Amino acid sequence: MSNPLDDAGTTPRPCRPPSAAQIATALDVLDQFGRYLHSPTVMADALPPLAQVLNEEYGMPMVLGTILRNAAQLIEGHALLPWPVEIRRVIARLRAAAPEVTDCHDLHWGIHHLSGYPFGATDLEAPDPRSDPPT
Repeated sequence: MSNPLDDAGTTPRPCRPPSAAQIATALDVLDQFGRYLHSPTVMADALPPLAQVLNEEYGMPMVLGTILRNAAQLIEGHALLPWPVEIRRVIARLRAAAPEVTDCHDLHWGIHHLSGYPFGATDLEAPDPRSDPPT
């Protein structure tokens, strides 16, 4: 994902709305990645894409937070006054969810710290948590 800001870092670049097919493709890719993480895999292979998805500047938490804030602003700007209770609730929930999601941006650093720990490179089977630890 590219930086949504111009070189000065302050002015958003104008953009076209993504098509429904592009959004569906993006969601499919994220779903595929989630299923990949659930399947037996090697940590060394999973950490780089996971760090990218959770990137502290352009990863999922920041992108989703921006989408939620901008959706609230869009609804607020186009809803006819007086706003019914339902519209006020949707706007309030979008605004409340945005910082909750964005606060997850620090997960990126946790993933980076994991790269310093040893993980089994060839054992793709998850250990049984009920079994005794190896001696």
